[in-house]
Amino acid sequence: MEDYSAKLTGEPFLYNETKIIAEFLLNGENPKELKKRNIEENLIHHKKIGSVKRVNAPIFRRLSVLNKDLLNDFVHSDIENSKYILLYAIMKTDKLVRDFIIEIYRDKLLMRKEYIEKFDIDNWYEEKCILSETLKYRSDATAAKLKQVIMKILQDSELVIKEKDKFRIIRPLLKEKYINQLDAIGNIEYAKAIGGLV
Repeated sequence: MEDYSAKLTGEPFLYNETKIIAEFLLNGENPKELKKRNIEENLIHHKKIGSVKRVNAPIFRRLSVLNKDLLNDFVHSDIENSKYILLYAIMKTDKLVRDFIIEIYRDKLLMRKEYIEKFDIDNWYEEKCILSETLKYRSDATAAKLKQVIMKILQDSELVIKEKDKFRIIRPLLKEKYINQLDAIGNIEYAKAIGGLV
C-alpha cells in the first residue's frame, strides 16, 4: 500500500502561481526548461528565491497530471471551475488530501452535514497514523501543520468557510463539462468526492 507523505506541510494551494506556470505550458513551453526558468527568473513573483524553489516542485507535479483540455480550462474558465481543476490535481498528487476529501468532506456532503469540526479532523488523522509509518512518527507540530494545510486547501478551493474552530461546508456546483472531463480520463470518483455526487 502506498504510504502517506508529509511534504504537504510546504505545499499550500498555490492558485495564482500555478496559473502563471500553466499559461506558459499552454503556450508550448517545455516543462523541464520552464521549471529551471522559474527558479532563474522568478516567474511566479515570490519575494524570496528559497520560496520559489520550495513551491516549484508541487506546481509542476500538479500540472503534470492535467491533460491539455483540463490545462486549458484551468487557465481560461471561471475562477470557481479553475479552482476545482487545481483541487483535482492536488488530490491526484497528494494521497492525504485525496483521502480527506473522499472520506470526510464527501461523507459530510452525502449526509447533508453543515460542518467539519475539529474532532472530525483529529479523529481522521489519528486513524491515518495507525495505518501510516510516515505519519506515525511525525512530531505534534508536523501533525498540526498537515491538518492546517489540508483545511487551508479546502478553504482556498472554496469547499469550506472557517467559522471560529469549525468549517462550514459549501456544496459546490460542478460544471457538467468538468464532470465529463474527469469521467473521460477515468477519474469520475474525484468529481464525485468534490461535488458530493452519488
